[in-house]
Amino acid sequence: MTHSTTRLALILSLCVPGVALGRGQQTAANVNTRYQVESVAIAGVPETTISTGLRDDMQKLVGAKYDPDAAEALADRMRKQLHGYAISIKVRRGERLEHVTVTFVAERFRNTLSLAPFLSYYIHEGFSGALPLSLETHHNYLSFAVVSSADELLERNTGIRLRYEHRKVGTDMVQIGLEYDRYHPSFFRETTDALAAAPQVPGAYRTRELFAPSVSVIPIPELELTVGLSLQTLNFEFPTRHDAAAHAFTADVQYRRQVRPRRGLRHTISADYSVRDATPTLQSDFVYTRHLVAADYTLTVGRQSFGVHFQGGYISGQAPLFERFSLGNTMTLRGWNKFDVAPLGGSRLAYGSLEYRYRPFQVFYDVGTVWDPEQPTAAKHSIGLGVAKSGFFLSLGFPVRLHRVTPAIMFGFRR
Repeated sequence: MTHSTTRLALILSLCVPGVALGRGQQTAANVNTRYQVESVAIAGVPETTISTGLRDDMQKLVGAKYDPDAAEALADRMRKQLHGYAISIKVRRGERLEHVTVTFVAERFRNTLSLAPFLSYYIHEGFSGALPLSLETHHNYLSFAVVSSADELLERNTGIRLRYEHRKVGTDMVQIGLEYDRYHPSFFRETTDALAAAPQVPGAYRTRELFAPSVSVIPIPELELTVGLSLQTLNFEFPTRHDAAAHAFTADVQYRRQVRPRRGLRHTISADYSVRDATPTLQSDFVYTRHLVAADYTLTVGRQSFGVHFQGGYISGQAPLFERFSLGNTMTLRGWNKFDVAPLGGSRLAYGSLEYRYRPFQVFYDVGTVWDPEQPTAAKHSIGLGVAKSGFFLSLGFPVRLHRVTPAIMFGFRR
């Protein structure tokens, strides 16, 4: 390369962010570190296809000097969440002087096979985990998982989960899904003892089988509407061995929005509502309606964030145990044992949480309760601290009470 060519390459690389000649992309990245990030976006898929936490971390690049290592770390996380996509980073000149824009471009592979395990530990319930194997080809997604989890429900579910999705039915706005689960639940002693004194609550079952078709519509990237069926069969042994159906119509609404940073402030809002209506129309033995609403708000300023979270639930009719609400796990009322809160769960739920984070460090305050009508109830409180980064979390929760304040440790990793 002549001296004149070298000089021209240097001029172009300094004047046009994201363009460098002679030394390839590494030189481009080094040049771009001189500039401030004006905006960050994702192209090729809706923003809602990646987690809220990842979207938050992407926006943390805004306002700082471009960091190629931080951008590549975000791209790696995106590859783990977007199975079947190749992720590249495009850096372009911004609208303002000395600024660049960063775009994560997702391009679909023809075929991909991936393994994305989940694992958590909570001192009150032991380990929970899933080992899912997924295959994605064109617009089809197939996942098979072996599961053993005691974190979400009153029982420990051990079994298999099979899911299929077709993510483009004529248009990207329409998707269809099909799920089949088969579990062999095991119940903790606190629940089985409480069942003996509560004949109004349906008993424990040996197996639970689910068949759930659904259709989703995404009219705008921030909003997803889903309707479907939840056809579940439970096998009981008491008082005699028999099967019972919990067949329900289902509907879900999910809303996600991230407001572009203004004056260094970034707002993330999400809201979810789901309803299950088990009815004799579907030949269901259980007749009930279950409502659940959840809302989250996060304010981010630089490397700090403040979050507010809420859940509320209501069940009318007689619902089986897997539908009843519970609190006290790695995600809600952290520090409490769910069986000290309500060993049989409840048909009413109220829960709130406040969180403050600085980089990976967090402190939190949780409050909530579950109850049944005409039964006494009292709100439970907990406080705690921990770290959370790139899906990994380690927390220590303290139940707030007058006696036996024993800290509860929890750790694990989630997608």
